[in-house]
Amino acid sequence: MVHCFFIETTSAKIKGKQAQGIMAYKIRVQKKKEVEPLKIASRSEERLQSLLARPGRIWGGLAVLVLIAFAVFTWQSQNKNAEEAAWILEAEASKFFHEPPPLPEPIEEGQEDAPLVLLDPIDRLKRSAEIYDEIIDKHPNRRAAAIARFESGNVYYALESYDKAEERFVSFIQRHADRSGLVRLAEMKLAYLYLKTGNREKATDRFKNVYKVPDAINKDQAGFELARLLEADEKVDEALAIYTDVSTNFPKSPWGTEAKVRLTGLNPPKTEDILPSEESVSDNKDSSISVDQEKEAAPSTAQPVEE
Repeated sequence: MVHCFFIETTSAKIKGKQAQGIMAYKIRVQKKKEVEPLKIASRSEERLQSLLARPGRIWGGLAVLVLIAFAVFTWQSQNKNAEEAAWILEAEASKFFHEPPPLPEPIEEGQEDAPLVLLDPIDRLKRSAEIYDEIIDKHPNRRAAAIARFESGNVYYALESYDKAEERFVSFIQRHADRSGLVRLAEMKLAYLYLKTGNREKATDRFKNVYKVPDAINKDQAGFELARLLEADEKVDEALAIYTDVSTNFPKSPWGTEAKVRLTGLNPPKTEDILPSEESVSDNKDSSISVDQEKEAAPSTAQPVEE
């Protein structure tokens, strides 16, 4: 009875609390959330996924690549065409400069009165200069322009247009220092040009520039010409040193041979080295006397002439 009373009393208290708005506390069991496995993706994969999510970017990138490829192809084509055009002009200018004028072609029947168009040497040089100028003006950065600068200097030198020739040679030396062989030739041409125009100081400097280069192809020529100028300026010691160097290091070169001749002229052998000594003269006299004495002492072998 007591136990039943306690249960009823407790039940009645709980109902009373529920009636007052107080909820009984209930422990809920929390379910474990499923954790997705960690995905490790490289940056390239992330970028690829990002691009796939936005296909407009893919098409835009492809369009840019196509435009770049087209621009590169166009530039290469134009560059190749310009290079070929420059070399065609260079070949034509070289023909007028280096080759002799062509022989007149046979006159065909019915064209006997047609005038013959032949350029004289001066006109051919002028035509060559015009073409070289065209290359330099229209294709200044092409490889053919380097040859045009050097060769046009030679053409203007032949035409005795020394100011123009100097301009072209100096431009070639400044712009194409990597072409060492042609640079040395341009230096030599400038030196001779300055000699023609009376500028000995500049000529000496240009000859020195070539002579100082150890492997210059015309070092012997430059050395001889430099020594010749120094000799004319009465700088004999410097001239002798250069003549000696050229004659020693270039014995088979014509410039080496000339240097040896000049070396002998400036430094002739001493007189005592050429004239015989007094002892040798007396020895020769004694030998001649002894020979004469032997001739006198020898019996005559001549037969008497019969009368």
